[in-house]
Amino acid sequence: MVIQNLSERTIRSYMHYPLKLAEYFDAVPQELTTDEIYAFLVYLKEDRGLSRSTIHIAVSGIRYFYQHILKRSSIIVDVPYPKQEKYLPEILSGKEIKSLFSLTENIKHKALLMLAYSAGLRRGEVIGLRLVDIDRKNMQLNIRKGKGNKDRKAILSRYLLGVLEQYYQSYHPEKYLFNGRKKSEPMSEGAVNWVFRQAIKRTGIKKDLSLHNLRHSFASHLLSMGVSLLDIQILLGHSDIRTTMIYLHLNRRRGTAPYQTKGLPIYNVCLIVIPVNFVVTAIIMSISAALILYFWSRNQKTAVTPIA
Repeated sequence: MVIQNLSERTIRSYMHYPLKLAEYFDAVPQELTTDEIYAFLVYLKEDRGLSRSTIHIAVSGIRYFYQHILKRSSIIVDVPYPKQEKYLPEILSGKEIKSLFSLTENIKHKALLMLAYSAGLRRGEVIGLRLVDIDRKNMQLNIRKGKGNKDRKAILSRYLLGVLEQYYQSYHPEKYLFNGRKKSEPMSEGAVNWVFRQAIKRTGIKKDLSLHNLRHSFASHLLSMGVSLLDIQILLGHSDIRTTMIYLHLNRRRGTAPYQTKGLPIYNVCLIVIPVNFVVTAIIMSISAALILYFWSRNQKTAVTPIA
């Protein structure tokens, strides 16, 4: 394959990201909008942590694909190179979160969405979570090999645990908490994207969103409720507090009122944090977390099946 005297290596790089773009949305490129393409680029930078130079390659490849392969230059001409310092993520209000969950009837899909929000997990962390990573004794989740190949602890509320137990009763996963077609394999990224897109469609929410926006909403809601940036940094697994500060800027610009966090259930949970400098010391912190919403009655009683 030769395109305008480009090297084989450049061609491979250029074609890699259009393929990943289609895979990310589980759709053919011809159906995607400029906003969706930009959301994918933001995902590469924010979720995957790719460098600015790599993002430039992705943008160049996608632009080339639309302009020279699909002959649709108009759809890509306005897609900018994403700049983290100017990007403010979309945040779902408490009412929108409530609607998202209440309109999702499939218990597997509901459990997945609730987990992503109430624990502030990235998509890859949700997919990679195994049954053995659910620590019922300490009410926490063991996130293995998260972003930057780092392990961390995430919060697990009793409310969420109850939802996961209902899901377990119905689906009986064996290895991964959310398996794919084969129980020995995790759910695919495309399947997770589809679950989220369908849930958003049911709510009628008109925002440019991905599953990662549940993580953003989790952090912003916590900040609105008075949880410190340092605690939020630990919960999200950010290595640099400056990354977490985006939520401070976002809340100052948009205000906290739209999030309607006052009515959300509050759970006190313990998070074990291992500090840096190679000192193995467990610090127990009580953190008030906005977890799941009150659309189910607090008095609802469900049978409990232990999760392995």
